[in-house]
Amino acid sequence: MKAIGNFFRRIGRWIRDTAWIQPLLIVAAIFIVVFSIPYITVWVRSWYNGDASVSYYQKYALSLDDCEDGKSEVDDLFQYLDDQSKNKATDEQKNKYGDKFFLSFVQEGCSDCESNYYGFNYLQTNWNKSGYEITDGGSFKIYTVFIDEYDDDDKYNLFSKYVYNSWDTIFEITAGTYQESYYYMINSDSMESSLETMLDADSFTTPTTFLIDFTKDAPFYTNEYGISEVFFDYEGTTVGGGDTTTPQAKATTLRDCWNHEGDFGKENYDKS
Repeated sequence: MKAIGNFFRRIGRWIRDTAWIQPLLIVAAIFIVVFSIPYITVWVRSWYNGDASVSYYQKYALSLDDCEDGKSEVDDLFQYLDDQSKNKATDEQKNKYGDKFFLSFVQEGCSDCESNYYGFNYLQTNWNKSGYEITDGGSFKIYTVFIDEYDDDDKYNLFSKYVYNSWDTIFEITAGTYQESYYYMINSDSMESSLETMLDADSFTTPTTFLIDFTKDAPFYTNEYGISEVFFDYEGTTVGGGDTTTPQAKATTLRDCWNHEGDFGKENYDKS
């Protein structure tokens, strides 16, 4: 260790005593910093953006473990939706999941999922505060499903092979019934093709988000599985123009979705 220390001390003294090397090292250091800025920026952003959104969705994720046997947490939720459609849901199921919540299908590395995250996070933080009032007095609730998980052998996609194939009827009925919704009627040009992605496991896209609403105030087009609203990569809502990509604007759209107002409400459709 002493020999190694002496070696570096000799190098330090040589740099100190060699006048021409010092400016050269300074210039080289400046170039390294300048050319590294874009990469450092992307790296730092990943801490606060991509990683933050994935962490948020993972916090509310339903597990796909044992989905091969239809016993995963995701299957359990879909069983609740199916039992509700048949008026068979138990009090235990109702207490576990509630009668109103967002259900979002996401995956890692999905830029639109990240964009949607800002709205969810901001709305949750400002839930029922000024500007984000909730008309039914309910609590914010969201469940997520990561559709990019594979089995231990990396052979089968768990969502498409097992979950989707077990519950495809729910997706098919939703794609059809939702064409009666106010949100669809206003945005039919973009919504039609997006809804079609739910008709096949291989085309199923992220983000896809449902608002499940089993309350008495659910819109008439809410299907038997409680799915009242469907949206994908959504735009924010502003008053009098402005940036629709901000967390505040996106949270406003989600507030309207929950309240069945604005683009999600009859009053807006009647004026269109």
